Amino acid sequence: MIPHPTDYALLLSQDGVETVITGAFRILDEAGLVIQSEEACERFAEVGARWDRESMRVRIAPELAREHVRNAPSKWVLHARNPERNVTVGARSLALAPGYGSAFVADARGDRRTATLEDFRRFARLAGRSDAIDITGGLLVEPADVAPEDRPAVLTRTLLECSDKPLFGSVAGADGAGRSLDVAREVLGDIEARPSVLGLININSPLRLDARMAEAMLIYVRAGQPIVLTPGILMGITAPVTLAGAMAQAWAELLGCVTLAQVIRPGAPVIVGTGGFAADLRAGGSGFGRPEQAVSTLVAAQIARHFSLPYRCSPGVTGAMGVDVRAGYESMMTALAGWQAGAHLGLQAAGTLDCINTMSLAKFRVDLEIWGYVKHMARGVRMDTDALALDDVLAGPADHLSLPHTVEHFREACFMPTLAPAMSHDSWLEAGCPDAVDRAMEIVEEWLSETDAPGQ
Repeated sequence: MIPHPTDYALLLSQDGVETVITGAFRILDEAGLVIQSEEACERFAEVGARWDRESMRVRIAPELAREHVRNAPSKWVLHARNPERNVTVGARSLALAPGYGSAFVADARGDRRTATLEDFRRFARLAGRSDAIDITGGLLVEPADVAPEDRPAVLTRTLLECSDKPLFGSVAGADGAGRSLDVAREVLGDIEARPSVLGLININSPLRLDARMAEAMLIYVRAGQPIVLTPGILMGITAPVTLAGAMAQAWAELLGCVTLAQVIRPGAPVIVGTGGFAADLRAGGSGFGRPEQAVSTLVAAQIARHFSLPYRCSPGVTGAMGVDVRAGYESMMTALAGWQAGAHLGLQAAGTLDCINTMSLAKFRVDLEIWGYVKHMARGVRMDTDALALDDVLAGPADHLSLPHTVEHFREACFMPTLAPAMSHDSWLEAGCPDAVDRAMEIVEEWLSETDAPGQ
């Protein structure tokens, strides 16, 4: 996990935070949410929400929502098969999980094909192998060679085989969620006694929780398992084009669903946040990797802290089709935004291309390098007598490369890139101009050649 910065990057004044929250509560009260689950609507009605049975629309008064949102814990532990891999959610640290939900797998240049179960296994093994990844993942890719009805059990079992870290389970309706949690119980034991399997509940913006997600949410919450709530905001498409308007709608959707979770099971662990947020209005699609996404990450995190709710973002993402310079600068920008925002969970943190439609082994390893840079920045700066090294400086001109102080401290003080070659320009030319992507794939193949999965 990566420690949060000492001070978070703040883009809103307190008045700005209150403006978004007031707008969100007004949307909940006047427009409400369509929730396509009769059980969920009935539970809302029992606590005083207004339910229109015909439209399945639930309207929630601000005071009712606030009362229940306060029951959501601000900090809790996500348990792993290996207790040393447990993740504390809500502490001042960022936990990372790889890409989620891609239908395709691409090579380094962007040529793509439909994903398979073997692809899924390879990404799961990389996630288990990497020190940067804290949560193995969930639907790393959608394997076309596994029948949809079989995926919940098959993929959950594969994740548990490939890693001893925490994981996401299936949210393919009530049946898929139930099958996934059954497999988790076989391996992890009594998961009801502790949060162990995350369920990603995507809200169908604008202002709708569809039947599939609502049913999965009920299964997870009743089983004591944490949910990650994410609205499907696309500025100018599924929400207002302005960030303020889109943020107010997003928080109406989030607060409504947090309220539902707490109505079902007071104290249910939740994580709230934004995934994609920006949009490409030229093509009418999503805009992962754009500046608006980075800004929305910073703004939404401020609002989450107002409610003391753990927060997720999508850092390390890009709209680039291949592992190119665009993929690098967009992924670094969104990664830094997630860290500076004080996010607690970074989902989609490794491997994604093409607005998360595609996963790439090369991009996965490049993203791990990016997180290595961020983690080095996050360590802070030592300020003590030994670190100042005044005796060496005051002794006069010296070759610091040969001094004992350098030998003692260089491994801690200097980040050692794994994808940047330690060679001169002439040596680089003689070697055939290898680039970071070439080195990334060499490392991936080395890792995948290892026979044992972590924890086995």
